[in-house]
Amino acid sequence: MKLLSETIEKDKSGELALLPEDKDDLWAIYNLIAKGDLVKIKTFRNIKKGKGKESTGSGSGGVNVRKLLLLTLRVESIEYTPSDEVMRIKGRTTEQNEDVPQGSYHTAELGLGQKVRLEKDEWDEIALDTIRSACSIEAKAEVGAVVLEEGVAHVCLLTENMTVLRNKVQKSIPKKRRGDSSQHDNALRKFIETTAESTLRNLDTDRLKAVILVSPGTTAKLLYEKIIEIATKSHNKQLLHSRGKFIVAHSSTGYLQGLEEALKTPELQKKLSDTKFQRNIILFDEFSKLLNEDQGKAWYGEEEVEKAAAVPGAIKVLMITDSLFKNDDVSRRKHYIELVDKVKESGAEVAQFSSLHDTGEQLNQLTGIAVILNYPMPDLDEDDE
Repeated sequence: MKLLSETIEKDKSGELALLPEDKDDLWAIYNLIAKGDLVKIKTFRNIKKGKGKESTGSGSGGVNVRKLLLLTLRVESIEYTPSDEVMRIKGRTTEQNEDVPQGSYHTAELGLGQKVRLEKDEWDEIALDTIRSACSIEAKAEVGAVVLEEGVAHVCLLTENMTVLRNKVQKSIPKKRRGDSSQHDNALRKFIETTAESTLRNLDTDRLKAVILVSPGTTAKLLYEKIIEIATKSHNKQLLHSRGKFIVAHSSTGYLQGLEEALKTPELQKKLSDTKFQRNIILFDEFSKLLNEDQGKAWYGEEEVEKAAAVPGAIKVLMITDSLFKNDDVSRRKHYIELVDKVKESGAEVAQFSSLHDTGEQLNQLTGIAVILNYPMPDLDEDDE
């Protein structure tokens, strides 16, 4: 998503101009827009042109003309189905112009590549974080990749809809000579080392869910071995802990089409399945296991979670669905935002679940909010009295 302009005042009120570029961007905007916000958007309307004044109303006489108008709507409802790639925003106009009367109801459609301005009375931290994530390739990408062959390597970030080249490494590799391959071997060793350093510099292996290393022959395997060697020599515990994220795959070329080729194989698709939601799947599985064991370390429900949050150091992980941040009641939205901030300040992990994924749907069925505790608290469901 492109952030075209930003005007936010000290009191956190203000307006952003956004340009959605993929489905994830539309989903982010859907989660941003709340009832009562102002949306400025261009949309086509049938305008009746007669002898007198133009109007959008029905009646006898005049000719209907389709016209592109800029409407400012006070939002009353939003509809979005990801497969449609179109969001429908319903509301009343707040400004008078010659074609549309003030206070009239309209539905405007927002699609990919269409500019929209969104004005809020208050931009809270959850909304601002959503904007930062949606506008950052680094934040949106959850898979890194290096596609290479002897002498050339491409370090990339992968989002759901695009491949972004972060760096290209090129080095001349002499051919092996009969009886003497030392020049080839030395050049290849330096090339692999440079590529490994570029990989670690350009890809945040701690944050990414997977890193694919793709090449013809054994070059990708050599790169993986060099990365682990660097981690071992530098005592990089985080990188060593992330070694399971690396996937070595085969392609017929070390150029970007080789990455596309590898991504189409059933083996790699299986390994990458649920990559986007892998952490949340692991957390929900752990929560479900603890809930079944009934030892007081897993709880769901707003009251139970708030009681746990009131005890310093009690919460290990807070799990919350994005649907709770779309509550029509502004005070309820603020309540959940304050709860998330409080839990983060205590040092606990906060995992936001998407309602579009199975785990998010399951969590919604359990009130949309739950916690995994550091130690058992068996009485959270009892009345304070």
